[in-house]
Amino acid sequence: MYFKDCKICVLDIETTGLSPERSHFVIGSLLSIEDGEARLLQYFAESVDEEKKLLAEYVAEATKYDVLLTYNGKHFDIPFLLSRADKLELDVFDMPYNLDLYLVLNGHSSLRKLLPNLKQKTVENFMGLWPYRTDTISGAESAMLYHQYLYLKENFEDTAECMNVMLLHNKDDVLQLGKLLPILEKTDFHKAMHRLGFPVIFGDTKLFVQNIAFEKNGLKVSGTQIGTPIEYVSYGNDMSGCLIRFEQKRQTFEISVPLLKKSGLTIMDLRKLPIDVCEQFLKFPNFESEYLVFRSHNDIKYMEVNFFIKTFLLKVLEVIS
Repeated sequence: MYFKDCKICVLDIETTGLSPERSHFVIGSLLSIEDGEARLLQYFAESVDEEKKLLAEYVAEATKYDVLLTYNGKHFDIPFLLSRADKLELDVFDMPYNLDLYLVLNGHSSLRKLLPNLKQKTVENFMGLWPYRTDTISGAESAMLYHQYLYLKENFEDTAECMNVMLLHNKDDVLQLGKLLPILEKTDFHKAMHRLGFPVIFGDTKLFVQNIAFEKNGLKVSGTQIGTPIEYVSYGNDMSGCLIRFEQKRQTFEISVPLLKKSGLTIMDLRKLPIDVCEQFLKFPNFESEYLVFRSHNDIKYMEVNFFIKTFLLKVLEVIS
């Protein structure tokens, strides 16, 4: 429903510390499934001087994908990459949509009540994946090993063991994260996507839905455009009452559609839309006679709302492209 036909990869990085101002990017991994086979790329900075070149190559590969699966990537991996790129004066780039599994688990599952913490290794153990991990160090220990690696290299000593231990740790992180996806069954994933946002991809135009709000008389949705942003504005007509706005320069978009309120229900009358989307909702439990229920009192039907937004945006892009 959310990521069909998307090119997805798992992303994880290793650094010399938490602060992008004082720390360096040293290892980056990308794991994807292509033609039914797992493909793992690892980038390793053999010296601090290689960081800029390596980061540029790593980001160039990562931005070929539509979705990046991370664990706490929204608050660490992605901001770190962007900050280091800025500090190293690399060209500005748009990162793909980030599906942060940690944020989904932390805000939209009961696992925080069941587990001592939500560290990736703790969740792996809960899912019975611990036997598949072969590395023996933590991220902090990996950072310390890199300093040891640089010392050995500077003194012309053998660095292979240090490098292999760091690469193995990073490799296990992305492999294990890929295997963690079934844990989504233990989350309220539709609610998570409603709150965290999701991608809508049509050719070279990529929309990231970021804000969904029920207003007095309608549903308002806004977000950003990357890839090939478009320019388009439509204020609808008296019948539809829809607002559709794509701003190329600001790389943003906004839609607003009217809703009906009756007997505690918030309803979308699909017949009044300027674009026909009824057929897409025939099998939905909250669809009846071309009416789609979005909310019953305070109970939001997250699946219906999210799928309507994605369907409507795709139809709009199809019409105006």
